[in-house]
Amino acid sequence: MRRALATAVRSNHERLRLASTSLGTTNPFLRPRVRRIVAAPSALVLKCEACGAEVPHRILRGKIVFEGTVKCPNCGRVSTVVTREPKPIEIPLIVSWLDKSERTSLEFSPEENVTVGEELDLGDSRIEVTAVEANGRRVSAARAKEVATVWAKRIDRVRVKFSVNKGNRTVPHEVLAAPDEEFEIGEIVDLGKGRAVVHHIRTRQRTVRYGRVRADEIVRMYGRVVRERTSH
Repeated sequence: MRRALATAVRSNHERLRLASTSLGTTNPFLRPRVRRIVAAPSALVLKCEACGAEVPHRILRGKIVFEGTVKCPNCGRVSTVVTREPKPIEIPLIVSWLDKSERTSLEFSPEENVTVGEELDLGDSRIEVTAVEANGRRVSAARAKEVATVWAKRIDRVRVKFSVNKGNRTVPHEVLAAPDEEFEIGEIVDLGKGRAVVHHIRTRQRTVRYGRVRADEIVRMYGRVVRERTSH
């Protein structure tokens, strides 16, 4: 039991460290000219000079800017091509995190699709696109060159609500955690100025009274304050 308690406290010290880092004075969103890292393509859509078909040609060898040899999957013709990636464009980006939103920007290839629900990297953070504005209206997807603004939310951290019983009153708290981090019934959670033990967890489907639950599945945790013992 003592070993399990020590493990729980250690894990929550780490969680508290991550939370304080996330809420520190350094703003994670004010990073202008963030560039997305795009993997080199394995195929290029080209018009085959032999058969006339405009189809994905598998890249056999080459480099980016791409100058190399490709093979048409339709007729098998091998040819040498030179094609250049278009210059990336900057799109205004509004990112929501906790109770505030920050403006920054993100670079896309002009022909790249920007889609609601898509997950992107922003510096050291992970975000999900929640809305796209193109041609004066909200759309589910659009090519980057048509997009005026992108809205997104940060998804590499979630806010877990925690109701803690303190005698004759219940006090609300919030704990920051990674989405896949798990909370366990009986776990001791650090709350800054105090600690609380989790006695049950509510998800959208059920109430959990034993076992573990991922942070992104939790609607609310319930617990009671842990009284610190003092020696005389």
